[in-house]
Amino acid sequence: MYRVSVDSLKPGMVLGKAIINDYGSILLNRGVKLTQFYIDQLKKLGYDAVFIEDPDTSDIIVEDDIKEQTRRKAVEHVRALFSIPMKEFNQVKKKEINEIKKEIEKGRIKEKLANSKLLKNIAAISYSIVDELMDSKMLSGLVSFKRYSDFTYKHCVDVTVLAVAIADKFLYDKDKLIELAKGCLLHDIGRVLLDKSLYEEPRRLSKEEFEIIKTHPTLGYITLKDIAEIGIIAAHIVYQHHEQQDGKGYPRGLKGDNTMPLPRKEIKKGYIMPLAEIVYAANVYDALVSPRVYRSAYTPDQAFFIMKRMAGTHINREVLKMMFEIIPAYPLGTTVIISSGRFKNYIGVVSKINPDNLSRPVIRVLFNEKRNRVEPFEIDLSANPHINISGIII
Repeated sequence: MYRVSVDSLKPGMVLGKAIINDYGSILLNRGVKLTQFYIDQLKKLGYDAVFIEDPDTSDIIVEDDIKEQTRRKAVEHVRALFSIPMKEFNQVKKKEINEIKKEIEKGRIKEKLANSKLLKNIAAISYSIVDELMDSKMLSGLVSFKRYSDFTYKHCVDVTVLAVAIADKFLYDKDKLIELAKGCLLHDIGRVLLDKSLYEEPRRLSKEEFEIIKTHPTLGYITLKDIAEIGIIAAHIVYQHHEQQDGKGYPRGLKGDNTMPLPRKEIKKGYIMPLAEIVYAANVYDALVSPRVYRSAYTPDQAFFIMKRMAGTHINREVLKMMFEIIPAYPLGTTVIISSGRFKNYIGVVSKINPDNLSRPVIRVLFNEKRNRVEPFEIDLSANPHINISGIII
């Protein structure tokens, strides 16, 4: 299978991976033969790419980092929990931020969350995600297919998967990883208290509107901080997931010191907690490789290039190093274009990952420079240093 832009889909193509909607249900299952109606619906719903089955790539199996059932439940539980404050704040979203804060402090929303069985669901799914990810040597580097209106829920799950895998490499124990997972699943709950037009309309935000968006970690924190079942670690992950190494993040301008975010690292006053440094990096990666209302998704190698420029100032350097060790720049099943050498401008699919060099995979060439199909052949980039590639979605 390989990844294809929705705009390039043709009737008769076979879906390679199931598409999960924002309720955690399967919208279209793996193996479905696409019709023009299905293709039109995918475009209408705002999906930008899918995986398709193909005779020349049938042996390329793209596995999820967690079980499909676990991912579906996670999306379903996040959406259900976020719907509690959404319903409460339907009438106050357009009010001033101070009014929203006062509404939260009244305690009604906290009480509803604290008494909800949905919190137990979040704890249970956090345990499942950690259980499935512990001791993973490498992640796929792929995130769920998102559309603009369901970005928040799937984003929370994808950030959780990535952050837990990174923290596991820094030797956090299972209990701490579960607290991390809870915080990640809930990290954007403050967004649902704001006017969704700030996130979903394709326009440049004013300075005042961006200042409103910057309040969402604070709103999330004050909503969750007094709920015992959530815990202080998860609540502070919600609070700190936009703080940067240079102190120019928000909401409090905390700093980082670019050292390893190890479990016993001392948290100095005015500095970011180590787990939140991990979440920040995971949050940036998923946001870059997902389509947004104002731009298309970046490919993973493009995301890494952008993040390298953010190292030290925005992202903890040691966290980024660890990300590069467990996420391939060119994930399995993604399409790439050859940018140098004899086969320049030929297009292929990543067919194998080289565990000793994640940036030099084996690619199966499928198209020539004119995008005409060719007899497939493979190039092992680790044995051909003169050949370079770039990510592309065809």
